[in-house]
Amino acid sequence: MLSDLPRVSSARAADIVDVGYEGFRSYLKRGLLGRVGMLPGFHRAGANTHDDPAPRSKWMTFGFADLCLMRIAKLLMDRGFTFESANAAVSQHAIWSYMQHDSEPVERYLLIWPPYGDHIVFDTGDLHHLPARMKEAQAQGVITLLNLAEVQQHVANQLMRPEKPEINN
Repeated sequence: MLSDLPRVSSARAADIVDVGYEGFRSYLKRGLLGRVGMLPGFHRAGANTHDDPAPRSKWMTFGFADLCLMRIAKLLMDRGFTFESANAAVSQHAIWSYMQHDSEPVERYLLIWPPYGDHIVFDTGDLHHLPARMKEAQAQGVITLLNLAEVQQHVANQLMRPEKPEINN
């Protein structure tokens, strides 16, 4: 199962996602992925409650599902989407759940279009709707189509390769 792959440090996660370490930490502090995939906080009745909107900024290790979503966000930002639009697309429980529960990369697509980052995830059983939805989205302008199986495969390959040894000067 893909979720059984090892968890990695922030530095290695930044490498897998393909952003610099400082950029990675900055994205986390800005709330990348929000609270997706996490239980709500537990509070006593009547207590003043506050669940941190950027809890991953304090994490030291990251697993497969988080890395996949971060990689998707990075790919979207590379294609011109704002951090906010990319984050809104990947901070969905359904996408996190797919990544968390798949036992191998699954042919699934994310169709997203500007200006607000409207998006649809096409699971294996929905792929027959993809051409019609692409045509509708293209009528509104430029679209981006990401193959989520490729993202899963990239992250899995990176997690299975040996970590680069640190060079101490």
